Parts: sequence; C-alpha cells; structure tokens
Amino acid sequence: MFGARDTATGYHTAGSRDLDGSSSDAGEETHGYSSEDQGSDASDDIAITDYKRKHTGRCIPICTAKCCCHICYVIQFMLYIVVFPLWCKYLVTAPMPYEYWNGEFPAFPLVKPLDRTDIAVRAKVNPQIVISKVPTGESACNYSCSKELYGYETDEMNFPLSLQLNNPDLVKEHAHTLFPVILTSGDFKHWMLAADSRNAQPNPFFRARSSDTGEGYEMVTDTCTQKPKSSFGTQATYVLACITWQPSSLTALKAIKQIATTSGLAELCDSVGGVCGWPCGTFLESDRLPACTAQGIIDVEAMSDAHVPEADFGGHVSIEACQSQDPKEQCQTSTTKFQQWSCHNCMADVVEGDDEEDSADGADEDGDEAGGDSPIGDPMAGIEGAGAIGAPPEIRRLRQGARRLQESLEDEDTRVVYKSLPRMNVKLSEAQVPKGTDLLTTPRVFMLVASKLEGPWQKLYMEPDPTDPDAPTPPVPLLGRDPKTIKPDRVLVLEDPDIKHSMKISNLNDLKIEPTSCYGRRGPLYVVACAINETTYTDTAKFKRFQPGQKIAPPPFNDRCLAVAGRCGQACMHDQTPMQYCDANGYIIQKHLVGEIKIQDNKTLPVYLFVYVLIFGFCVKVVMLCPGIFSPYPHYKRYEPHLTRAIKYIVTCTPTTAGDENKSTTIRNLVGCISAMPRRLQCRYHVVMLDETHRLEMGVTFQRLGEVIDAIPSGGSDSYQDMITDFFGAWCEDTKKLDLNKIGVTAKVLDPSVLERVCGKGAYKKLRKESAWARLDAQSVGLLEKALDAFEADIARDNKWTRQDMHKDDVMDWAPRDKRCMLRMHYIARAKPIEDERTNRVQHVAPGTWYYKVPVKSATNDKWLEMRKGAREMVYGREDEDNEHHIVPLRTSRGKAGGLNFVENYMVVVAEREENQYAGRDDNPQNSAPCLFSIADARHQFQHDFMASTIPYFFDPSGSLNLKVAFTQCPQHFHESQDKTDYLDTNNASFFRLNCMIRNCSGGVSSCGTNGTWMISHKSPSTIWEHQRGRVRDRETKSKILEIVERRTFHESCKVEDTASSLQAVVQGRHSQFINRKLSYGMAKAAVGYLAATQRWAEGGVVLSLQTLTSFREQGHWMVFVTLLFFAAFVASLLRLINIDDANAEWVVVKLGLLSSETMELLLTPLQKSVYWVIGHMFEAKLLGTGIKDPQVYTFMVMQFVMWLLMLVLCMFLLWCVTSFCKIFRRRCCTFPDQLRWCGRLLITMDNLTYFVWFWTAFFWIGFNYYTAVTRSHYHFQFEGMMFFMGIVNILNWGMIISNAFRYSLSQSMEANEVAHLSMDNIWRSNQLFYMTAPVQLFSIVVGFKEFLRWQFYGMDISFWEGGDRGDTATSIVKYWTLMLVIGPFVCWTCYAIFAHEYMNAWAACVVVSIIGMDVLHPCAYLWVGDSKLTKDEASKMSWKQALTSPAWWKRQIYCLVLNDTLTGILKYVGPAYFLLLPAMCLSTTYFGVNGAFMMVAQTQQR
Repeated sequence: MFGARDTATGYHTAGSRDLDGSSSDAGEETHGYSSEDQGSDASDDIAITDYKRKHTGRCIPICTAKCCCHICYVIQFMLYIVVFPLWCKYLVTAPMPYEYWNGEFPAFPLVKPLDRTDIAVRAKVNPQIVISKVPTGESACNYSCSKELYGYETDEMNFPLSLQLNNPDLVKEHAHTLFPVILTSGDFKHWMLAADSRNAQPNPFFRARSSDTGEGYEMVTDTCTQKPKSSFGTQATYVLACITWQPSSLTALKAIKQIATTSGLAELCDSVGGVCGWPCGTFLESDRLPACTAQGIIDVEAMSDAHVPEADFGGHVSIEACQSQDPKEQCQTSTTKFQQWSCHNCMADVVEGDDEEDSADGADEDGDEAGGDSPIGDPMAGIEGAGAIGAPPEIRRLRQGARRLQESLEDEDTRVVYKSLPRMNVKLSEAQVPKGTDLLTTPRVFMLVASKLEGPWQKLYMEPDPTDPDAPTPPVPLLGRDPKTIKPDRVLVLEDPDIKHSMKISNLNDLKIEPTSCYGRRGPLYVVACAINETTYTDTAKFKRFQPGQKIAPPPFNDRCLAVAGRCGQACMHDQTPMQYCDANGYIIQKHLVGEIKIQDNKTLPVYLFVYVLIFGFCVKVVMLCPGIFSPYPHYKRYEPHLTRAIKYIVTCTPTTAGDENKSTTIRNLVGCISAMPRRLQCRYHVVMLDETHRLEMGVTFQRLGEVIDAIPSGGSDSYQDMITDFFGAWCEDTKKLDLNKIGVTAKVLDPSVLERVCGKGAYKKLRKESAWARLDAQSVGLLEKALDAFEADIARDNKWTRQDMHKDDVMDWAPRDKRCMLRMHYIARAKPIEDERTNRVQHVAPGTWYYKVPVKSATNDKWLEMRKGAREMVYGREDEDNEHHIVPLRTSRGKAGGLNFVENYMVVVAEREENQYAGRDDNPQNSAPCLFSIADARHQFQHDFMASTIPYFFDPSGSLNLKVAFTQCPQHFHESQDKTDYLDTNNASFFRLNCMIRNCSGGVSSCGTNGTWMISHKSPSTIWEHQRGRVRDRETKSKILEIVERRTFHESCKVEDTASSLQAVVQGRHSQFINRKLSYGMAKAAVGYLAATQRWAEGGVVLSLQTLTSFREQGHWMVFVTLLFFAAFVASLLRLINIDDANAEWVVVKLGLLSSETMELLLTPLQKSVYWVIGHMFEAKLLGTGIKDPQVYTFMVMQFVMWLLMLVLCMFLLWCVTSFCKIFRRRCCTFPDQLRWCGRLLITMDNLTYFVWFWTAFFWIGFNYYTAVTRSHYHFQFEGMMFFMGIVNILNWGMIISNAFRYSLSQSMEANEVAHLSMDNIWRSNQLFYMTAPVQLFSIVVGFKEFLRWQFYGMDISFWEGGDRGDTATSIVKYWTLMLVIGPFVCWTCYAIFAHEYMNAWAACVVVSIIGMDVLHPCAYLWVGDSKLTKDEASKMSWKQALTSPAWWKRQIYCLVLNDTLTGILKYVGPAYFLLLPAMCLSTTYFGVNGAFMMVAQTQQR
C-alpha cells in the first residue's frame, strides 16, 4: 500500500498484538520456506535444548584448540618484537666478513686469518724492506710512462726501485713465497698500485726473507747425464743433490764412484735435497715411493728418519728442470713435477765392459722371466712387494718398450744414443755457513741417482779427468740432430771439475722493480713496498690480478702485507722540502704504515637506508599485529526474537546512482534487504531505496515491487510476514550469483532466463514445486502472478531515465496490508538542484548554493520536509536577511554520506509519527531505544541470514544490548572473482581474512561502507538540526561563526565516510565487531572501477588524515595525536638503538640522573657477563659465522638491545597502570582509554590515517634492487648469522599468520559451520597489491593535498565523486607501471650477462626483481589484454598473415599464455617457496636475507 508522496502512509500499530508475549516462541531462525520445516526446526530445538541440559555438568575444557592458537600467537608476537629489532641491530653492528673488507676499493688480497695481521706490527727489524731512495734529480726519472695514457709526455713519472726483504721472523710465521707490490701516494690519503711481481727482476718473488738467509747458491748441471743402466722412466728414480762445504768431503766425493748406502750421505753432505719418481712423462704417481711426495720431491726429513737418523742436514735444496736443453741458453726453470720432466736424447761413446756390466746388473736387480739378462731395470724398483712377476700389464709393456728403444738407438759404431734427464738448476737457500776456517768459499754439489731410497747412490754426471788422455768425452745432446751428422770434432772440451761442482752466490732477498706505469706527478711522493703472501695472491676465486693504477685502501697496511716499509721524498726535484710522516733517512715512519686493524662493519649509507626502511616497516607491522594479542569482544551466540525488543527499528539502506546501478541491479539489492528480515521480528524493519539521481522510472519500479509484496498470499499457519520472508529468501537465493555482465548496463536486453530470475518468477516457480506453496490454490496466487508479470514488464523496459523537480525531495512510503507485518519500505530521492557552475560547491550557505529556512524557536522534526520544500538558491547581492529564521544548506554533502544522513534523519521523523510508536508510547523503552542502520551498496546483496547473524553481535553474552558496539562489518565477497582469477584482488581477501581478523581482537575493524550495520542512538528529545563551527570566515565579522546544519551521523568531510565515522566511534570508546562470513554477495566492477575505488580510498585517507591532524580541538582527536606521538617515540627509540655505536656512551637513565653510573655498572655487570658467555657459546656453535670472532661487539649490541627492551616493557607497564586507573574512575574523569584494547583501536585508527605514508617503501625497494643489480655493492654480512636470524623471523612471521587464521577458522566453524580461510592466493595477491598500488597512492597523496586545501580554505564539498572519478588515470598509471616492472627483469639480466656478473650481489638482486616482475605479471596482463574479445573459433579462421598483423590475435595469445590456471598455480607458489628457501639461500649470498626481511614487513592496506 502506498501513500501520497512526501507524506507517510496510514500506518497503524497493531495494538491487538502483544509484542511482549512473543518471546516465549523464541527460537533459532529457520531458513526454510515452509511451515512444516519451521515446526520441525522448533521441535529439534527443544530436543537439542534438553540434550544440553543433561550435559551441563561436564567440565569446561581448560584450553581449547582456539585458546592454544591464541597463546601461540601471543608468544610469537612477543618473540617477534624481540628478534626483529635485534636482527636490524645485527645488520649494522656485526663485523663484515673478513674477505669483503675494503670492498669500496678494487680487490686486494688480505692476510688470513685476521689474527695474523699483526705480523708486520711485531717485526723486530726496521725497515722490514730496504728500499732504494726516491731520486731527487729530474733526469733520474722516467716520464715516458704517461705517453701511453695521454699520447704525450707529462710530469707524471716513475723510476726503478731496489728492494731487499729483511724480516727473519717470517720464517716462524710459516709465510710462503712473498711477492712484491709497490704502492704510491702523493698525499698519504689516496693510494694507488704502481707495480707488482710482474715488474720484478730477476724473480717475481723474494726467494729469501732476510739478509741472514738471503744469500743463496745455485748451479746449473750439464745438459746430458751419464748413460743409465736402465732408461729413465722405466724404473723408480731418486735424484739427489749432495752439497758440501768441506774440502775433505769434496775430495772423497770426487774419488768414489758410488755411495753404497743412504747412511753414507751423513758423512759427506752438509745439505741434501732432490726429486723422485718416474721421469720422462710417465703416468705413475710419485707418492708411491718411500719418502717421496706427490709433487715428486724427496722428503728429506722422512729419508733421514728412516736411513740417516744421526744426520743434521741444513738449508733448503731444490732442483728444477730447465726448459731449454741448449747449453748456450740461460736456464729458465719450470715448476712441473719430476714425472712430467721432458727427457731428451744424448749421444755418448760406448765404453768396454758396459754391456757385461749392464747384463750383470740387470740379472741381479731385475730377475725377470726372460732370463734376467736384460739391461732394463724394474720400473717398480724401490716399492716394497712390487716385483717383476707380479707387475701389472702396463708395467710389463713399459719394460718391453724400453728394451726396444735401447736396442734401436744403439749405433753400429762406438757411439750410443740414449734418453737423458734435462738440465737442472740446483738451488741452496736458508743454509747457515758451517763454523770453522777449513771451508770452501762456495759450496760444491754432486748429483747422485738411485733406484731405491736405501741406495746405492751413483753419480748422475760423468766426472772429467784431465789427467787421463784416454778418458771418454762427455755426452753430447742431439737437440733434434741426426746422430750420424755429429762429427767428433764437435765434442765439447772437458770442463774443470772444480768449476763443474761449484755453486754461485745469489742474494735471494733482493729484487729490482722496473715499473711500466706512473707513480704520480713530480713532487711529494710516498712509495711503499708490500710483501704479499703466496696463498692469498693466488686465490683466483676472489682475486684475479692487480691492475696498475688501481685504488688502494689507505694505511694501516698490515692487513694486506706480511712485511711493509716505505720511502718518501720530493720525487725528481732538487728542492727537498720536509714531508709529513717521514724520518730523517727518507723512510716513512713505521707506525704510520702499520697499526691496529679496525674491524670493518656494514655501517654504510645503503645499509642504514634499508635498515631504516626495515625499522619503519617493522613498526607498521607491529601496529598491524598488536591488536591480535587480545581476545575478541564476546557477544550473544545466536539470534533470538526477543533481542529485537531492545531495538527501536532496523533500517537497511540501498543507495543507488547511475552507471551499473540500473533497475535490475537495484532490485537484486532490494530483494536481499527484504530477505534479510529476521523471523518473528519484534521491531520495525525498514527497507530504503536511496535514489541519488531522481529517476522517476526507478520510483515506478519501487511501486511495482510494493505491489508484488501486497500480492503475496497468507499461507495457512504461516503469517503474512513469514510468507514474505519465504518468497524473498528464495528470490535472493535465485539472484545472488548474477553479475554485471548479465544485468548491468552492458546487457542492453536481459536474457529471458535472467529476466525471470530478476523479476522473481524463477523463485516463485521453485516455491510452487518444492515447498508448502504448492498447496496454495490458483486463486490465492493469482494476484501475485499478475503482479510478477507487471513487474517483469517494468524491468524489461529500457533503462531510460526521466528527471524532474530535482530541487525537491521525492519520498514514497510503503506499508503492508497486514499491519502486524514489521516490514516497511521507502523510496527516497533527496533534493539535487542544479547549481551554478561558476560557483564553488561548498558545504555552507553561499551564493550559488541552495538553502531553506528554519524558525529560530518553533522548529520541529515533523515540519522538516515541509521546510525543505521552500528551498531556494542564494543569489549574490540578494542575500536573505531574516533574523527570525536560520538558513540551512539544502545539501551539506553531495556524496554518499549526505544521502545516508538524509535517510537517517528521515527515519527519525518517520519513527516519531504516532502510528509508528510502540504500545505504551513514552512508557515503552523501545521507543527510545537505539536503532540499527545497515548499508547495502547497489551491487551488494544481503543474504537471507544477514540480519539474523548480525543482531547477536550487538548484545553481550547475557543478552543485554551492548551500547559500546558501534557497528558490525561483514567482508565483501564477489562470487565471480575466485581467488585464482582475482587478478586485481577485488575481494580484498588478505585485508578481510587476515588484517580484519587481527583487528577484531581489539574491536578495531574499520567500516567499509557496504555490509556494515551501525547502532545509532540520539538524545531524546532531539532535533535533526545541529550547530557547527564554519570553516570559512564570515564576510562581515571576519570570524568563523556557528552555522545550523542538518544532523550528520555519518561524516561528510571526505570520500571515505566509513573510515571517518569509524574514527569518531573509536575516540568515543566504542568498538566494532567483525563477522567473517559470506553474508553478502557483490557484483565485481570492471578493472577501471576497482582501481578508481582504490585511488578514492587512498585519496580519502589522505584528506581524513590531514583533517584529523589539523583539528586538535575536535572531541577525542587528541587521542590520535598522543597515539601518533607514542608511535613516533617507538620509531625514534629503534632508530637510536640502530645508530648508537659508542661502547662507552652513557646510559639514558644515568644522563637523566635516575641512577648513578656506579649503580648502573653494578646492575649490568652480571648481565654483561651472562651475555658474553652466551655469545661465546654461539660462536662455538657457529651460529654467528665462522669469520671474525669478536664477542665484545655482540655483547655490546645485546646489552643495548636489552636496555631498549626493558624501557619498552616499562612503558607498557605504565600504560597498563594508567588505563587501569581510568577504568576505575572513568565516570569521574574526561574520556580516556580505559582498556589496552582501546589503545589497540587507537593504533588501528592511526594506521588507517597514515598507511599511505609508506607508499615510498615499494619504490625504495624496487629501486634498491635495480641499483644493486647493476652496481657494485659494498655491504656483506655473515652467512651463518643471516641464516640464523632469517630462519627465526621467517618462522615467527608465518607462525603468527597461521595461528591467527586457524584461531578464527575454528571459531567460525563452531559458530556457523563456515570457514573463510586465508589461502596462498590471498597472500600472493597482497604482495601484488603492494607493488601495484604504490604509484596510485603517490598520485592520491598529491590529489588529496589539493582536495584538503579546497575543503579547509574554501569550505568546498569534497565528499562526492562523479562517474569513474579518476579511475582512468589510476588505471593508466597501474598499466604502465606494471609493464615497466615486467620488462625490467629482462634489462637486469641483460646487464648481468654483459658486466654485472662481476658484482657480488648482482645475481641475487636480479632474482628479486624477477620475482617482483612475476608478482605483477597477472595484473599487468589483465589490464592490457583482459578485454580480449576474439573467440577461439574466430582466431582459428584467421590466416597467418591476418593473425600476425592483428592486435586482437596477439591480445588473445597473451591472454591464453598468461591468464590461465596452470601459470597461476605455478606463480602463486613462487613467493611462498622463495620464503621457505630464503634461509638456505642466505648461504649463497646474504642479500636474500635482506630481501626476505623487507618482504616480511611490507604490507598494503586498502581501508
């Protein structure tokens, strides 16, 4: 039944109905549609109640699974508070791994390990390296070095240097071969490398370490050895150099032919050394032989222990092969093993008796199965148990080949050709000259050879005998010549035997540097000689080669040099001005070259930057997680009809505008609102259609819907209200899965099946078949069928709109024919006058705006609509001067908030009408009770159990109305956007399924507009007008005067009225309840619409934040300020914790005078010792790395952190004390948080007001990774320490997510048997959103500042938006931004392949940017090709030429390639797999740990 417009229908309260008596029928709401079902449910209810009564004596579980999850969450949160800041402190405090020191300079080998860096400091000699003077004459310098650089000569120069190493202590330090490096500087601050071992002569290294051992001796042997009895390589061979200083030993060695046993060497030799194995390129390993190393060197100590225990051989003897066998050429030695020596052919005369001797020797030594007369020796000789009979086949083949070789080489004449060992260079070093006077001036050396270690030892070379004219001539090397062409006259003349065995002296510790690069310019010059250890110099894994001119880290140099000294002077200049750091002798003072090595850490600008980012992210993450430590507010567990007696009325409002919100969309919404009416309701239930665009056709559709409801029959035992609930419940179920593609504006003509569902015919047919409706006769349902036909015809008409009298309010009320039915419906179209486009759209009365008059004294609510009818436009110059009336703006908000406030005020007026008063009027407390106001945006349809599920949350467990509950909120759910295909996260699942569940623990879930239900109460009596202080100064008084406006329940200051209203509820001490169930089904917007909403939320958040921070005097806003200050103090304390690095810094409590330094030291000493002990054990367990072990650094770090933690605990305790005090005296003091949960809500409010501030973290992290991918980084962390912390934080982060999600899923399953769980898709989409929306938030900040200034200084209305608002701009920003992120990894990997592969962390950064690219791949593809309309059949009919030139074909290919379930299933696990592998990946490079830390604190919040 409809009344006239602008008036209420004749509604009469059913006085005959006893509302109080219905409570006895209270029971669980039934969702069926038949009376039988309802009765059955009631009987089941009784049975269940009886069952519960029988089991009330059972014990309540002490700890349920839900409780365990909550405890786990709290413990993990506390650990997270402890571990993450400690990790950040570790990143900047922990020593850098030693191998990465001086990373800002080119690679330079370091002395390893670190404790050996004091070798150069402890040296007892000075200088450690004697260096020739810096030349002072201009002609003494070489200026040609600059010509290669510039093409012409400059004053840059170099000069040769003479070096002499003089540090005998290096022997004790086990320093191996030392290489020279020359460093130069002009100012002692900036150093460069000028020369290294490549410029050294005669050797590239120091062959001795001091002057005492620096005198070495060497001798080059003859080219040919004597003809061996057995060919070299066919038997084991020991070649020994016997060196003596004694004349008697020299005489004895000349006289004897062999030394029978090894023990005889002790009498004749002062020093011995040699090589061993099977020479001439054989394959046998030399370490098979006794006292023979794998390098083919005789182990003199092992040989002495076995055969010459009494010997005391001194010095070091080495034998190396010469590369050239031409005696005319200088011997350039080779470092190859003995077995790899290249033997050569020599020719010698055949001496009588050789054959017999060879045969005899062969029979005695070989004993082979051929008769033992072979001259070939046993290749395995010298190896115990390796006789000829048991020799392997390859050895036997070697013997046979040797025999054939010897036989083929024997000449028919008296000469024989044989294999000889190469020329050898024998060196003696580190030998002390024996004491005494009867000594040779230089030592003599004799070369001996044996096939066994125990001997006998034969002379390797022929001894010349000048006194014997018949002595054979020495062997001749063939050198590739034919033996027959060598004439006797070419035989070499015999050499003097004394010269033959003499060794020449050489200074092994002397080198000469012939530089090729310049030292610097003429003038002040510092030259430093550095001796580098062999093992570090040859470490090719991290060091390739010195580059002349490369920059060098300044002194001290003892971390790189085992010995160091320096010269200084005015190079190439006669004027020798004294120089700093120099002594009188021209040497650099040693203390300036060596000193204490300061442990290097990662306190660099990049490290501080990303640690600061981690700290900011951690603080925001703490704000997000902190509310989860509380338990959610309890509520009544079920809907019971008697609960609604505490409510004055319930309103469900459907605001509609243009766009997709046409007839079908709006009707779907209204159907849901009506179906949500609970059964056996005991308060009015109002359904309001708020038409913000004044569409007359929409009003007609509303009337047709009322006619349908009027036509619903009353069925048997079911009341009329129950029949309405049954019908609309089925109608809601039939339409909840519709989407905008089927009923939106894009569907010009509705499909018949869809139209049948929208108009209700589908639901009617189902009811007629499947429920009690089947028993209704045709006459009973005839009117309903006609009404549905008319309703279908109305919906099927084109959505063409007619608008008139838009400056007036258009209101229609509907009441049911059965006055006992609690349902009421209202069509409201508030005034929307056309405004002068030249004037600003302000929220106060000003020229160009519309206003109406309100009497100063006699204004009442029932005259409100009448007064609004007289609205007029204020014209400049004709302002209304009326002291008897207030002038009130017709619309203070042109947006959604203004419409909601109009509806709320209208419902107050309706409720005050006499026909709408409950029995008893003023005596009935229900007439002054609060009301519930639900908001269902036009694309969101309430389900039939929405209100029955929501109402209990406004009551405490005892069933009393809880006035502290401000509102309830249900998540948005878009059924067509499944998690896998929700490419833009339109469901905002991570926010609703994680953030909201955490926030609900402190009652701090913010309203999201739609799906929210507010509890509204007004003081009685009250009017719908209120005062406000104007934002714009009055033209005459020049001050901000009080204005009269209509009452505003919902904030009209910005576009996010829901968040602003939530803020107001929080500061008043009220809380919210979150119902994590699918109680509403929405229809997802297009991509442009969703991104426009995202941009609008961020812009509104910016405006609301600025409004809050600039309105300190507003009620309760000071709490937000205080919360922000606490948060800033928390951040500042962490930053101070990170920055402080002075171990001797005074504690804050001591500075403040709270404690004396002595008392503080007394308190901290036991703790410090305990921490030191723990750190020491952690080093032993290698949890902090195996590099630099400095427990003091970590102890200082932990002590600082412990003090910070104690201060934090103290602050929290004080906060608890204050809130507890306020809870006791809250009625006698001003509004102040009286619960820690209230403080948690304030944190959430602060987060809502500042979340956009952290947009830059996404830009920073993306830029940081790209920077790292293409540049050299100079920060490195301990692998084990990073892995340790990374593993712990990873476990805590995921543990909190899992425990919180599981806690709520258990609660939901027990309450409603419905679980909305957090999936991997949701977490993945959240990461996508973090990167994707960063530029949109930046854009929103800029626009938000602009909008705030318009609101603040001009009083403009910024609470509304038109059309897509800035959706197109937001979409374009996201499209190109994500495309750049997808293309970026290809650029990075290209750079990595070209040059960045040389950088330590480059490949890790490339991996990270690749993961970022994969994260945004789906949104990018969806925005670019998601609108692909080319079908598969159309694509298959295209030719290749058509396909390749068709953008539509390419769109379809990309769509099919990227937007498919397979790739989605793979990509969504890339992120979680990456997180799981992060601790292990930290062992390859610690950069992964940094990235993991950032991703664990990064978050995106939409509301």
